[in-house]
Amino acid sequence: MTKRMFTAGSIAFVAILFAWSAARAAEMPNMDTMKKAVEKGAQKVMQTAAPSPTTKAAQAFEKVSKELYPKAKQEGNLIIYSVWDVEHLRAITDAFMKRYPGIKATYWQGRNPEIVTRVLTEFQGGQASVDIILSDNAPPVVRAAGAIASYDTVQRDVLLLHDPTMATVSLQIQALTYNTKKLKPADLPKSWEDVANPKFKGMVALDDPMRAGPLSSMLAGLKGQWKDDNRFNNFIKGLKALGVPVHKSTSAMFRLMIAGEYAICMPALLHDVMEEKAKGTPVDYIKTVPPVVFPRQAGIYIKAPNPNAAKLFAEWAISTQGQQTIDSVGRETSRKDFKSKTSIESAYPKGTKPIPVTDKLFLEDPKKWLDANVKPIWEG
Repeated sequence: MTKRMFTAGSIAFVAILFAWSAARAAEMPNMDTMKKAVEKGAQKVMQTAAPSPTTKAAQAFEKVSKELYPKAKQEGNLIIYSVWDVEHLRAITDAFMKRYPGIKATYWQGRNPEIVTRVLTEFQGGQASVDIILSDNAPPVVRAAGAIASYDTVQRDVLLLHDPTMATVSLQIQALTYNTKKLKPADLPKSWEDVANPKFKGMVALDDPMRAGPLSSMLAGLKGQWKDDNRFNNFIKGLKALGVPVHKSTSAMFRLMIAGEYAICMPALLHDVMEEKAKGTPVDYIKTVPPVVFPRQAGIYIKAPNPNAAKLFAEWAISTQGQQTIDSVGRETSRKDFKSKTSIESAYPKGTKPIPVTDKLFLEDPKKWLDANVKPIWEG
């Protein structure tokens, strides 16, 4: 009797133990689930611990700066050809020389065609004449002739527009701009394309589309974005039908718009607009129209007499200090993580996607591009 009771009790105990184990197993995730959870947690920790692009760029800059500075100091000089304003070049070179004592930076200022002609003449003559070509249109044209040494910045991940052969140190940001006394908000164009609307006939200060200027670069950007030849051709026809004289100076036509002779400037440069707004000038830009962005680059001449100083300048110009200097003279910066009144992040609504100018033919031979894509319509 006792034995049968013990056996029955043992069986009951085992049954209870089995049931408890099954319940615990049901509550606990299986091994695959636990493994995935651990891996996911580890990835999250790694992502949290990974340095940001800003931190990585700063670390990379400090490293390359330490490597290049002794060599650049031994060279002792830096020669720049640029289209930028003299006062801007003075401020930038002064800041660079202060950061890197022992390097004397000098510059020659000219228009883009003059820079291209001078550099290519020196290149063909085998002259070691200049180190950096600092401009917008000139560096790609010089590169196409084989006179630019390829250099990829170590700070590439923080750039809005990155070119693996030349450092993009600033941007030309084109904004659709208007005179606030000539147009009411309800009457504003809704897009770049809308400027060609017949209702704006005679009201637009228009850049010459057949010169390598802001309007032609804007056309290259829009053509690349639309990928629709009929739409592009109709847009050019619409601009021509506005019946306005074209201008060969962006600054001059901007001034005419400010003076009230025109209601719209097609296009204007964002830093000019911001400067005039700060003065209380009756000018503003349409924030819902995405800006067109064109790279301003520091191309290193292939026969540079001071190649290490040239590389150091290119990296410094992209660094936080260099961008602060560029911003201080009113020029737009090129870093995604640099906030200023002229940065796209600050000047436009969140999520705005700028229209980049990336057409290789336009960048390297704007005349050839214009002759093929614009001239038949504009002059035909």
